[in-house]
Amino acid sequence: MKKYLFFPLCALACAGCHADGLPITGVVEQIPVMADGATVSARPVYVMTDQKLSAPAVFSGLQGVGSTLTVACCFEVRNTAPTSLDAELAKYGKDPEFAAHMKSIKGYRYIYIAQPSSDKQRWTPLMKTLARNAANPDDASPFSAAAVAAQFDKPTLPASFSANNVTMTLQVRTDKKTGRTVYAFTQGGNKVEFSESAFAD
Repeated sequence: MKKYLFFPLCALACAGCHADGLPITGVVEQIPVMADGATVSARPVYVMTDQKLSAPAVFSGLQGVGSTLTVACCFEVRNTAPTSLDAELAKYGKDPEFAAHMKSIKGYRYIYIAQPSSDKQRWTPLMKTLARNAANPDDASPFSAAAVAAQFDKPTLPASFSANNVTMTLQVRTDKKTGRTVYAFTQGGNKVEFSESAFAD
């Protein structure tokens, strides 16, 4: 591509856990939709997970390759009724780049509509940058990152970190054969992977 209801954040974060207490993981996508190829007409935000949410939750985006991750905190999922890929393509699929990227994402089972946290005091520098981009219809910068149902009060994290008292590791890599970005979460002996194609330049 070219370049209410208020829920306490702590309650939202605690809601985003598996039945076994492990934080739910996935990817967060903020993809501009181009109305005429030049102007952004919509900028939907999604959190896509392999586990169903039982209650509203808050997620942090984690971006970066290597030992340090940049945090985009936070995104709220308020409506726990998942949407579908077909439904989102019906709304925005006339933008071929939006459609192609959404179809490329793998590893998830559920798609949720999300939005930036209503508590702006908790926004990290990256989240503030995303908000500025979203307010500019001439800025078509997409954003995607690994996501975990937790909130962090620091702008960066090590690749091994604690989320809701659970130690986990995120490895982000590019598959050399396909060019796809792969997000691999490890929690104890459990490993979960998500992947997506790169955005067009």
